[in-house]
Amino acid sequence: MKRHDGFVLLESLTAFFISLLILLTLVYCVNEQFNLLNQWEEKVSSDKIILLHLKSDKIPNPLIIKDKKYYFSQESNTYQVKVNGHVYQIKK
Repeated sequence: MKRHDGFVLLESLTAFFISLLILLTLVYCVNEQFNLLNQWEEKVSSDKIILLHLKSDKIPNPLIIKDKKYYFSQESNTYQVKVNGHVYQIKK
């Protein structure tokens, strides 16, 4: 049986593109997990800031945690913390 050189090239390119697709999928999944962790970190820090403001009024505003500015505000029946365009709110 005669072997064609082009078939080996096509097979190699197919394997390369499949490997590249797997790698890009893994990079995307890891990036999304880091984004999710950042959101959870913002939520936990916001809850901590609200608790600090309930304990004492002498907490600076804005409060900087890990290079992010957290702005606390108190409405009539809610406490709000704003960070990176997100608003975390707790009702009284």
